[in-house]
Amino acid sequence: MIAPVKVPGAGVYLGDMHALQGDGEIAGHTCDVSGTVTLQVEVIKGLNIDGPILFPVPEDLPYLARPFTEEELARARALAEQWGLRELERTAPISVIGTGPDLNAATDNGLERAARLLDMTVPEVKNRATITGAIEIARHPGVVQVTFLAPVDRLARIGLGPYIEAQYGIKV
Repeated sequence: MIAPVKVPGAGVYLGDMHALQGDGEIAGHTCDVSGTVTLQVEVIKGLNIDGPILFPVPEDLPYLARPFTEEELARARALAEQWGLRELERTAPISVIGTGPDLNAATDNGLERAARLLDMTVPEVKNRATITGAIEIARHPGVVQVTFLAPVDRLARIGLGPYIEAQYGIKV
């Protein structure tokens, strides 16, 4: 998780650990548990974000947002070659958190945050989330995850390359 720092010392704290929770925590409760956490904190200087970014573990990614296997990439390259394309866009998963008073506002906020972060238009982010990802309810009534495959070069340009490599093994 990458979060903006808005107070001196960052104000990092942990709590509300869940054993399980359905998507959206729709009933307003979960199965809380106690636990022990090991946390490593790093400052990314110059990354100007106004909300959290996640790089979910692969098994938590929506199916369409999972990194391509070598076999899938080989098939895609062969198909691209048939159609005269010289190369495929290199992509990696990203989840941008959107918040608002309701799910519609949270979705709009997440799409706008992702567009600003990656220097894209909101319609491009919408298309990428539709084709290579999902908009998931993180918490009702107003938190969503906008997850999609983003261009690796744009992620690297804003300093997120090392995190993509560490989380997904995708060379930047």
